[in-house]
Amino acid sequence: MPASLLYHSNQIENIQVKNVEYFSDKIVFEVLYQPIKPLCPCCLHDKNSLKGSKIRTLRMAPLGIKAAFLSVEIHRLKCLNCETVWWPPLPFANPKKRVTLSFETYVINLMRFSTIEHVARFLGVSWGTIKGIHKAYLKNEYKNPSLETLQYIGVDEFSIRKGHKYMTIFINLETGEIIHAVEGKSMESVTPFILELKEKAIQLKAIAMDMNAAYASITKKHLPKIDVVFDRFHVVALLNTAIDEIRRDQQSKCNAVGLKVIKGMRFLLLSNYENLNPKKQDSLECLLEVNKPIATAHAMKEQIRLFWAKGSVQEGTKFLACWIMGAIESGINELQKTGRTFLRHWKDLVNYFKHPISNGKTEGINNKIKTMKRQAYGFRDIDYFKLRLYNLHKTRYSFLR
Repeated sequence: MPASLLYHSNQIENIQVKNVEYFSDKIVFEVLYQPIKPLCPCCLHDKNSLKGSKIRTLRMAPLGIKAAFLSVEIHRLKCLNCETVWWPPLPFANPKKRVTLSFETYVINLMRFSTIEHVARFLGVSWGTIKGIHKAYLKNEYKNPSLETLQYIGVDEFSIRKGHKYMTIFINLETGEIIHAVEGKSMESVTPFILELKEKAIQLKAIAMDMNAAYASITKKHLPKIDVVFDRFHVVALLNTAIDEIRRDQQSKCNAVGLKVIKGMRFLLLSNYENLNPKKQDSLECLLEVNKPIATAHAMKEQIRLFWAKGSVQEGTKFLACWIMGAIESGINELQKTGRTFLRHWKDLVNYFKHPISNGKTEGINNKIKTMKRQAYGFRDIDYFKLRLYNLHKTRYSFLR
């Protein structure tokens, strides 16, 4: 019965159970490993003799609520043909680890919805043991990512620690998977992966990104047939920055003459008009009536939102041209600067109508990354951190509170 139990619970076979010890918190199985016709690793001869033995103690997957251990006696063998001496490997454990393969599988399954610290506490093992098992699994799982079927990807960066330390991630926009992560956000950092995309991503159509000149430049240089699509969120954010600068400038002028009409209006100016309640809409309209520069900037902000509702490249191009002309002719420096920026990148903006994609999934993933970092109290092993990013789409504990 114990041999059958070990086989069905931990996939351990070719053993002879010599003894079983029961304790209050654990079970220890003392067994003898008996390989079937072990072959000499040198000459593959199957005739051998015994040359000593040793004991390996391995942690197994729990049996019920009790920890389980396997005390394995292994005989050293000597080939009768070439006299090679060797230890037969255990098929149910890695040679340099003190756990069975079934224990590693158990840990990996727990890590799908919990943290290293919680799994370590639950199993009564060290934090480093759990991390080592999980890291080895992730390294094998994501060692050869497939790029051949990619059609749309997004690229964005996030801060990994204080001191302007960033990491750039590339996301499959169709599945939400992070396919590549690299430290830094410069052209030098992302160029190697862009070159890999050039070689392997044969179905790639477009890349969504913020209005980062470095990303756009390196993509167009090495992937000239791939369209760059500037993300809607970042386009609007750029215009909101201009509006905020106009607001501060007008606030300074009002402060100089003792007026406080603009004070406290930042939220109203940057919000979508239809999302404001009637009282706030009235307050905003009063401000727009008495301050022409802010009224012009707000109108331009509301108009640009109509750009993504156009039905074709031609309609989008015509609308954008009119908007840019209005911004440049407004006479407001901040709007003129934004208009010239849009003019330089008009093609990347209207590419949206060829490929209606955005970095929305990327922003959502960034929030999950922040949660993962917070629950782990940061990551000291940057390679392990990258592997966790690749596995993020399968992780569920990030949603727990």
